[in-house]
Amino acid sequence: MTIKDYMLSKEHIGQNVYEIEEERVIVIKTHVIAKDDDEAFNKYLNCDYTVNCENHQCKDNGDDVVLDWAKDYGEYKGTKKIGTIKKTDDPEEFEMEVVYG
Repeated sequence: MTIKDYMLSKEHIGQNVYEIEEERVIVIKTHVIAKDDDEAFNKYLNCDYTVNCENHQCKDNGDDVVLDWAKDYGEYKGTKKIGTIKKTDDPEEFEMEVVYG
């Protein structure tokens, strides 16, 4: 993301920019009716029908590939300062000084 991605105004000058990191993991369990592991996996891979669960599209054709359970887990990893909004020589433009480390 660049500084041009922000809608900056004079009120932002001197304020800091922070990065908040979140890690998300979704666990999906699908039941498949098949004669063996290979057929089950192929049916799962080739299933084009989905249902929405936990804001994700999960495979489910209502017949031999059926969503059993889905859960979305999230963990906040932290907040760190990544920059400060500074004024440039151009009165209509602003810049962000990036702080690393």
